[in-house]
Amino acid sequence: MRKKSIISVSLTENNIENLDRLQKQLGLAGRSEAIRVCLRATESEIRERERLVGDVEGILIVVHKADGGHDLEEAGHEHQGIILTQVHSHLKSGKCLDVFIISGSAKETKAMLAAFEKNESLEYIKFVIS
Repeated sequence: MRKKSIISVSLTENNIENLDRLQKQLGLAGRSEAIRVCLRATESEIRERERLVGDVEGILIVVHKADGGHDLEEAGHEHQGIILTQVHSHLKSGKCLDVFIISGSAKETKAMLAAFEKNESLEYIKFVIS
């Protein structure tokens, strides 16, 4: 077993609720194990994103809290040159779904994904390359 280090992390109540739910659903021993699972999943997403080169096309799916979409709108406007189409829908429970059809450079696509991921209202993001 690898040596483990203890770190301190600040989380919102929503983060803790999600972490506890994940821990329970996956039958994990504790929050630390749940965080390690999340990190492995994120590492996989990062590796996929690193493989994006040249011009890319795909679909970006985003779910966010309805009251927090302004920062996402700004990020979308910032990268409007690669957005071919955007569909916005209001969902139940105060959430919104945005679907973007993207076509442009891998560099700008990665920048757009990073800008979206910084938003606290973001609940889900997935880029599917075509």
